[in-house]
Amino acid sequence: MKSKKFACGERLQRFLMAFMMLLILGLLAKGYTLAALILLAFVAIMLAIYGLFDFCPSTWILNKIFGSCYCECKEEKNEN
Repeated sequence: MKSKKFACGERLQRFLMAFMMLLILGLLAKGYTLAALILLAFVAIMLAIYGLFDFCPSTWILNKIFGSCYCECKEEKNEN
């Protein structure tokens, strides 16, 4: 079950990934191709790690700080 809170680990990780892509595009537009390619390689390596091992270090860290978007609690059944 998804949580209704805004600041949770998985959601913040997606915002972080979008920010990194925008930063890379900005660096490419300004002509800083080496820095942009290094950041792009870093993002690609992190995505490959996530795809191969189902483990994302940034999601793990953000979940420790902000908590997960998914509730670990049991569903309560309303018996009336």
